[in-house]
Amino acid sequence: MNLSKINSKNDFKNSNNNSDSCGQILKCGEVSQALFFNGESIGTTVSATTIAIDTSRFCNPCVIFEFTSNIIGTLFQGTLNFQLYRSCNNQLPIPIGPPFYFTQSIPAIFANIFSFFICDCNSCSNECCTYSIVVTASTPIIGNVGIFAARLAAIIVDKSNHDDDYHSCNKSCCKDNKTFLKCGTSGSVISITPSTLAGTTFTVSTLTLNNPCLSNPLVKLEFTCNLAYSSPTTIDSTVVNFRVVKLCNNQSNAIPVGPQLAFSVPFTTLIIPPVAPGFSGTSTFSFFVCDCDICPHECCTYSVEATTATTDASVTISNTRLSAIAVDNNCNCC
Repeated sequence: MNLSKINSKNDFKNSNNNSDSCGQILKCGEVSQALFFNGESIGTTVSATTIAIDTSRFCNPCVIFEFTSNIIGTLFQGTLNFQLYRSCNNQLPIPIGPPFYFTQSIPAIFANIFSFFICDCNSCSNECCTYSIVVTASTPIIGNVGIFAARLAAIIVDKSNHDDDYHSCNKSCCKDNKTFLKCGTSGSVISITPSTLAGTTFTVSTLTLNNPCLSNPLVKLEFTCNLAYSSPTTIDSTVVNFRVVKLCNNQSNAIPVGPQLAFSVPFTTLIIPPVAPGFSGTSTFSFFVCDCDICPHECCTYSVEATTATTDASVTISNTRLSAIAVDNNCNCC
């Protein structure tokens, strides 16, 4: 599996031209997906998403990778192993960090967010590396499952134990990028009940981001919340779709940012043998999206909207939080 040539794009060019390279500290990979079908055996492996980065403008690079995906299953039962791999300069892929596991113990129809982060501070400078999330079936696959809206983002920093004035380095470090971090306030508690109409939209969290110093902004938005759900029977389910939208300057209509992601209360009608009547549970729900289509010096308000698709069970959305990291992306490397 040669991962070093996948999606290298402009990063490889930048590694050979320090004066023109991006030196970006934030990069977002492409949205991708991976599918597993009923009957696939232990050890079946699928690449979910990749990202290529260039560290030629960093003296001592340290990279934080964040992975997000929307796992949707149809009577799926099994365990999936998620592992980050790194391949640099045509080297064989090596695992980075620990594996992460997703397990569904009984067949069910469901939609869940699955996300995690990993740090890699052992990569060499002046390298073009491709990182990939590889998903492996750790048990035989029952039913079907898809890892949708899969995406990797990388934040690159110079990690040094020395003062910059005395840090020995034979090339220019990435010091010119401007970075802004803003965290929104927690939104109000949202309650969805069986009396809530399908198609009802709630604004669960917002933040306003001004970019007065950024000539070519790139914004990474992260959302997290707590979900509690309950139903007195085993045949009820509720599906809620989450999406980020933005409203900039004098726009009259909000614009969607990134894909729509779904959360569903487990639908248990088809579970054999049937479970006991009534169920409840709690879960976290988090994801990130990237906004590469924003004009300089714009003031934008970003909102997370939750729209009901079905409303048979009760769902409470609380402790919502939206944050943003904005950088000057001078080379359009989004």
